[in-house]
Parts: sequence; structure tokens; C-alpha cells
Amino acid sequence: MSKIFKSPILDYRSPNFKTSKRPKSPSPKRSNYTKVAVTKDDRKTRCTYINLPTGKRCRNKLGLYPTYCELHTILIHNLYISESTIPNAGNGLFVGPYGFKKGDIIGKYNNSWNSVKLNTLEKRCKDDKCWDYVFCEDSLVKDEKDTMCWDGLDIRSTLMRNINDGKQANNSYFKMSKGNVYVVASRNIKPNKEILVSYGSDYWKNRK
Repeated sequence: MSKIFKSPILDYRSPNFKTSKRPKSPSPKRSNYTKVAVTKDDRKTRCTYINLPTGKRCRNKLGLYPTYCELHTILIHNLYISESTIPNAGNGLFVGPYGFKKGDIIGKYNNSWNSVKLNTLEKRCKDDKCWDYVFCEDSLVKDEKDTMCWDGLDIRSTLMRNINDGKQANNSYFKMSKGNVYVVASRNIKPNKEILVSYGSDYWKNRK
């Protein structure tokens, strides 16, 4: 499996820049997580990118992005959020100016701050909608309730939360590797194309 995208511009390739502290996001372990999770445009929090030569932090607002503003997300991750090409799907995640090749890692879904045990989710989730942004590992554990999951409801949880399911048009897939959940390109994806991934048959089964 290929590595995660690295910008050809050195100023936007780690460790050639600094970041301020990650914006806080509520833990999915909280019983009221669905109520406190931020899902709308944040016009107050600033981008965390800090230019090393000048020591100055970006003044742009994060909006719908987890850590960097739209400009720095494009430059650092080769990704941006825009209106989905799928009717009534809201926003989607799109490829930046460099495109992705088949097998490239587009991004990571899991983080320490959006992790939660299946047992906790089962206690707080009272309807199917609660599971919309949840991804659970498929490895065998002694007790199924100890299965590790990641909830991407909050906009600070992961950039990958913005990917829609294009059904027959999907061009990426989820892959578990060494405890991480990656989104990997299943074919070459050109710049400015929407990234689409399968949510799995169970997701759509619960929405019939």
C-alpha cells in the first residue's frame, strides 16, 4: 500500500511546517455526543498551519475542515470539500490539483479523539442515524463489545467523514492496516473529481 500524499511543495510537507494545538472536539464516548458534536460550518476557529520561516499562523477560518483551512488542506492533503455531484447528498470530498493513483492512500478515518468501543455505542445509539458516521474494525476479539470503532460525526473528527457512497461509481475503498482505517484509491482519480467509497450493504439495508 502506498504512503499518504506528500506535497511536492516542501513548505507544505511535514515536518517543514508547524501547527498550533488541534481544535477541541467532543469525544464519542460521551452519552450526549450526538447533541454536542459540531456538524455545521465553524467560522470562528482559525487554521492551525504555522509557516516555519516567518513563525506566523494562518488567519483563515476552518469552516468545515478539521485542522487546516481549505487552502492549506489542498496544499497539505491534496483534498477539498465542495458540493457533492450526487443529488441531495450535501457536501463531498474532492481530489486536489495532483490527483491520486490506484493504491494511493487518500486519508485516514481513525484518530485517537474519535475512537470508541462498540459497547459504548450500543448503549447510546437508539436509532440507525446514530451509526451514520461509525466505522468498526472487523478483526476478531474475545468479546465483541470490545470491538474498536471510530465515530466521524463531528467535523473535527476526520476529513474522511465527507466522502459519499457513489454505489456503482465508487473509486476508493476502506482498508484496515495495523490498527488504522485508511481510504485507498481503487483506481486513478483525476484532479477535481469527487472521491466515492462504499458504505457497505448493511448501511443501505437499514435505510430501506
